Amino acid sequence: MTVAFHPDIATLMAFSAGTLDEPFAVVVSTHLAMCEACRHNLKRTDLIGGALLHAEPTAELSPGSLDRLLGAIDDEDTIAIDAPADLPTDVPAPLAPYLPGGLGSVKWRFAGPGVATADLPSPGNSASRLLLLKVAGGRKVPEHSHGGQELTLILQGAYRDRFGVFAAGDIADHDEDVEHQPIAEPGQDCICLVAVDAKLSFRSRLIRTLQPLFNL
Repeated sequence: MTVAFHPDIATLMAFSAGTLDEPFAVVVSTHLAMCEACRHNLKRTDLIGGALLHAEPTAELSPGSLDRLLGAIDDEDTIAIDAPADLPTDVPAPLAPYLPGGLGSVKWRFAGPGVATADLPSPGNSASRLLLLKVAGGRKVPEHSHGGQELTLILQGAYRDRFGVFAAGDIADHDEDVEHQPIAEPGQDCICLVAVDAKLSFRSRLIRTLQPLFNL
């Protein structure tokens, strides 16, 4: 698989440091399963982070620090996601616990002509959202910008916008400064894995009015 678009280095570094919110981490880890170049870059990033940590001066821990840390982990409001016994073959392994039945089991929700979404599980305390987006071949997503950060990974099919053609394995790493209109390539439906931390901002007044119905 030839991958042309990759996460920003800042996103990859945040993933290496473990500071990404879970939905964003899921998208990055799924991309890594599809992209050998980014797996190589992640190893280099891990080495740099390890070297910086090793150079930091040591500090004494107060009594009971470990017990408090373990207690905080136990109290964390997380969602338990068990890996399925039989992994689906149509999604990369990091995504399998979130889609145990594969793409064929997804219950899509109408989000406009030719467009559908499906929310995936994420921790209750997460500040962001993990979802699937499906755009029928040849259909457009209304022109929009982003209220925050958005990571979009192509799982199937392809779309084009002003940045180029994004196909399976490619990832679009956008922030609030980006405005675009993805158009699915003719033929196969374009299915994307998306992490967002804010609502989209649509240019069309009509779409903005209907936005609560589409949950985008």
